[in-house]
Amino acid sequence: MEIKRIAHRGFSSEAPENSRAAFALAVEGDFFGVECDVWKTKDGVYVVSHDGHLERMCGVDREIPKMTWAEVKSYPFVKGKKQAMHPKQHVILLTEYLSLLCRSETKHPVIELKMDYTTVELREIVELVKQYGLYERTFFISLHGGVLIRLKEGLGFPAERLQYVYGAIRANKWIPVNMEVEHFLIENGINLDTRYTLLSRGNVIRLHEAGLQVNVWTVNRKKDMEYVIRELGVDMVTTEFYHELPEKKEK
Repeated sequence: MEIKRIAHRGFSSEAPENSRAAFALAVEGDFFGVECDVWKTKDGVYVVSHDGHLERMCGVDREIPKMTWAEVKSYPFVKGKKQAMHPKQHVILLTEYLSLLCRSETKHPVIELKMDYTTVELREIVELVKQYGLYERTFFISLHGGVLIRLKEGLGFPAERLQYVYGAIRANKWIPVNMEVEHFLIENGINLDTRYTLLSRGNVIRLHEAGLQVNVWTVNRKKDMEYVIRELGVDMVTTEFYHELPEKKEK
């Protein structure tokens, strides 16, 4: 069975995360999908950054939702993998990410919605995706369950391309995927995107029996790649590196 490899924040072992360079490399590489993270500036512009704060990547003590787009783009990245090998990188627009993804006929945008967006905001984001001809290939992921429900029920977005992000906040960072999480996913037909250390084979079996898929993050070591594919039996692997993927074992 084919395992789908997702480039985490672009090909972020080869260029600074969530940068134009990282996305361009991921589009050229052997990935099924290319993941990014989206925030909204105070003047209503959707931009790509994992953090809502510029401290880690730009060394600036400022928050994206409290800044204009002109302010955000004025700060270059000062951190990131292999930074010296690339031209100076900055936070980019969601539309810039989409323009890179649409250069490929096969790559799938995997867009993490970092804020608790309203239905109106989600419609704006979906319309941008449609403008670039990527609607049928896009996956939306979020740690906000309500956002996924709004996409599904308010906008009719296909549930098979929605994933609930688990294990990314302090409240559940160390808590294994439990029956409450499984029940939410099964009841709403939404797939799982979890920290791989919080997942069991039993979780995967029950979700598969319900017709759902499982994505895990962030799997960067070959031995962990072997474990999540052959022992857990997941469907997607989010990674910052390129590894040859092992075949699943028949269970």
